[in-house]
Amino acid sequence: MKYETCFKDSLAFIEKKLQKALRARERSPAIIHKAMQYAAFTGGKRFRPVLTLAACEACGGKPQDAIAGALAIEMIHTYSLVHDDLPALDNDDMRRGHPTCHRKFGEANAILAGDALLTLAFELLTEAQPEEKAIRLVREVALAAGVHGMIGGQVADLAGESRKKSLKEHLYISRCKTGQLIRVSALAGALSAGASPRQVRAITHYGECLGLAFQVVDDLLDKDGFCDVMSPRAAAGKAARLIGQAKAVAKSFGPRAAKLNYLADFLMSRIP
Repeated sequence: MKYETCFKDSLAFIEKKLQKALRARERSPAIIHKAMQYAAFTGGKRFRPVLTLAACEACGGKPQDAIAGALAIEMIHTYSLVHDDLPALDNDDMRRGHPTCHRKFGEANAILAGDALLTLAFELLTEAQPEEKAIRLVREVALAAGVHGMIGGQVADLAGESRKKSLKEHLYISRCKTGQLIRVSALAGALSAGASPRQVRAITHYGECLGLAFQVVDDLLDKDGFCDVMSPRAAAGKAARLIGQAKAVAKSFGPRAAKLNYLADFLMSRIP
């Protein structure tokens, strides 16, 4: 079964709620809203918000319980891509077959659109109920997206651009730059469902394994990153082991974890 078929309902729900969240805030100046919506709707598999909803379901929750966290994390992911594409970082002209946000709207508007998406993400997180849940979600997402998470990994990656990185450095960068946002996607789903401490620990481990595997698989497809410090065969084996660990965690949740299992299988299918 294709990814889009398996997650048809989740994807439709995410798209509908994301459009509503962005369009409900349309005001003057119009260009910032156009840039935000352009960045948010230029394709992508919505892997992170789908993971949030799947983790919520595995812990006994419903999609509506986790949609605030799912949308917030997708907005943070989108802002990170807008900023990564800027001339000061990756300097990319195209993203998913479309001109990058700064090519379409100008560099200044792209920077501000990224800032606005990040800010809106935390506004949405405050809508979670009860308030104690919202506070926990805000803290966990902030930690994952900040200097000890995604941003820290990005900075470490930039710092090592001019030399060959060690395996230890690749692990650190991958766990922060990519892994932390995927880890917190799973964690946000569990917290939104009111999961028990045991379930939260298990889901967090699932997210950690899947997050690192995600980056290893990307590096295999791009022939860089982990492929610079180990053979493609060794990297593929590492990804497969991590995915296997994630599936073992998902198994402990029983039939409600079917979508967590499928996400792991989908990632396994991408290993070249």
